[in-house]
Amino acid sequence: MKKRVFGLASSPFGDLWLMWNCSGVCGISFDEPELSKTADSSDFNRDDAQASRLLESLLQTPSIVLECFNLAGTTFQRQVWAELLTIPAGAVTTYQELAKRIDRPKAVRAVANAVGANPIAWLVPCHRVIRSDGGLGGYRWGVERKRAILDWEQKANREAA
Repeated sequence: MKKRVFGLASSPFGDLWLMWNCSGVCGISFDEPELSKTADSSDFNRDDAQASRLLESLLQTPSIVLECFNLAGTTFQRQVWAELLTIPAGAVTTYQELAKRIDRPKAVRAVANAVGANPIAWLVPCHRVIRSDGGLGGYRWGVERKRAILDWEQKANREAA
């Protein structure tokens, strides 16, 4: 069995840990203890240089698709995660709008749970989902980081225009 690989890379929002295997990226965390909870370190080989190259490649990919990742999730979760990838950088939607987009308008709570279960938050952009009152809502790595990511994306959009 091939071992999974993990590494520390520098992102615009702080250091982050990437986990991947031959099938694609399977985890991301801005928090090392969270990574160690995800899997036994004996299952992983560490390669920081490859993590940096992988992150750079992902950031340069104009249209990331779910197939770039190796995500374990239910069919419903994967449907929500795939829809997250259609939200343009810098744009936001609400949990309710996201539920409607996947033709499950009454499943707002289930959609919110699927967004929160996203194992590669940021790359699959759960940060682009906000509360219906316009508030940012929660984020696994803090609302401040969520705001910073959205601001960074919006600034990049303005500069590209």
